[in-house]
Amino acid sequence: MTAKYQRIWVRVVRVGPYTTHVAVPTYAAGQILVPVATLDLMSAIGMTRAQLTGANLTATANAAATTDTDLHLHDWQTPAPGDAPPR
Repeated sequence: MTAKYQRIWVRVVRVGPYTTHVAVPTYAAGQILVPVATLDLMSAIGMTRAQLTGANLTATANAAATTDTDLHLHDWQTPAPGDAPPR
């Protein structure tokens, strides 16, 4: 399978001391939570754990992924003011 990377929306659902779980609406309709290292995410975004909870972010991901580990979420960003995630 060839990776096809694109920018996607993600929503932070659960933030733990070591692992954060995000929902990716374009992958499995957001029903499968994808684990991300909490400290890596905090460093990339510049938010505290409390600020991350419920946050809508964008990331670059493999749109051709068939498993959550194939998504390879990276290049995290906070959306610009006025940008809204898809419903």
